[in-house]
Amino acid sequence: MKLLSTVILIISILGSSQLLNADESSAELDILAKRGKGVVTQDEFDARVAQIPEQYRLKLIRDRNRFKEVLNQMLLGSQLAADAREAGFEMDQQVIERMKLAAENELAAAWLQHYIATQPAADYEALAFEFYQFNKKKIVSESSVDVTHILISNKDRSEEEALALANNLYDQVTENPSSFGEMVLTHSEDPSASSNIGSFKAVKRGDMVAPFEKKAFALKPGEISEPVKTEYGYHIIRLDAYNAPVELPFEAVKGQLIDRERKEHEARIEGDYRNLLSSLNVEMSQENLEKMIDRQFGEDYVDPYTNNEELE
Repeated sequence: MKLLSTVILIISILGSSQLLNADESSAELDILAKRGKGVVTQDEFDARVAQIPEQYRLKLIRDRNRFKEVLNQMLLGSQLAADAREAGFEMDQQVIERMKLAAENELAAAWLQHYIATQPAADYEALAFEFYQFNKKKIVSESSVDVTHILISNKDRSEEEALALANNLYDQVTENPSSFGEMVLTHSEDPSASSNIGSFKAVKRGDMVAPFEKKAFALKPGEISEPVKTEYGYHIIRLDAYNAPVELPFEAVKGQLIDRERKEHEARIEGDYRNLLSSLNVEMSQENLEKMIDRQFGEDYVDPYTNNEELE
């Protein structure tokens, strides 16, 4: 069922792309997608996916927008390369050298990925727990607020009319704060007001539009704000509760911390390997350095180096 769902998803992503007929050759079936002169084969897509850490690969396939973005990038690259070959551009000597360099870099990146993956793993859960024990006072939930609001929309009335109505309601609820809930039901134009009576629990920073958020977090519990303007209209906000950060139990952050320790372990392996290779002596003669400068800038260029010590 999961495979069928993924196939259906990919078909829907391709949109106007034509699917292959059942009687087409096996060679054609090795092609994932075509556009103009561009072709992306199954093997090429495998190679592209292999550049992504294994734990994120399935997510790429299932994410409609991400899959479409990657496929379009590959098709565009293939189309550009096809035009280049048609023009004979791939025979240019500098282009040949650039392709060799790109192949060298890809080989290096693939080898580094393989090298890291084949090194002994650490006990990530134990490391995660150790990190938690030393840092648990800092591993806390985000602060949040419980709020109730009345929205006066500016959609079908002018700004002046919306503000005047909001100010009138504000005067009423400040005179009789206990009427706030009733006012929500009778006056709020937030579509969700009928089901939640204008209340939102555990609202974190970033969950709301900026002016609403700034005012909500500035209020004291039980305090009611003057009308606050946002793109939706004017809000009268009551802070029902401020939820201070609390220490999170290990189980709540275990997955994140294990992932953190795995990444740090892999980064250490990569760093040690790079440092080992970079610690080897650079061998380059003065003649070879001068030859490079001549090739790049011409024989009349004034060489700023008297020797190549700065490169060692």
